[in-house]
Amino acid sequence: MTSGDRRYMLEAGQGHGGERTFFRHPLRMLATGEETGDEYTFFEQLLEQGFAPPLHAHHIEDEAFYVLDGEVDVVCGDARWALGTGGFAFLPHSVPHSFRVRSATARLLQLTAPSGFEEFAAEMADVELSDANFARIAEAAHRAGYEMLGPPPFDGV
Repeated sequence: MTSGDRRYMLEAGQGHGGERTFFRHPLRMLATGEETGDEYTFFEQLLEQGFAPPLHAHHIEDEAFYVLDGEVDVVCGDARWALGTGGFAFLPHSVPHSFRVRSATARLLQLTAPSGFEEFAAEMADVELSDANFARIAEAAHRAGYEMLGPPPFDGV
């Protein structure tokens, strides 16, 4: 690759940094700040039923995700959406949001812009998403420019 030439491709199943996890769930990095000039991070996640991050806000990054397979409930500010396969959600920075996997599993493509999510994901790779780890998650989130606001806003989670 020549200087300034950022072209690349990945074969099916490949990702930057090899096998990765986020809160102990498979995470496939498709593009990080290194490849995009810090413009965005793009990745694929495979999540199990009930997965729901705490209610949080990104104070720097916008976030968007596309449901490749499965069903998720999304909260963004005062909006609540139920998304199925092919559904898309855009979550602007500084608006509190969360989501919950409703189906047995869900496969999501996610974009955060600008980049930086990859560092938080690496720090949270093997951390269990639980109330017992909330303080640790909140501290790492703060360093990344995120604010953890409380438990996921869904009944039964």
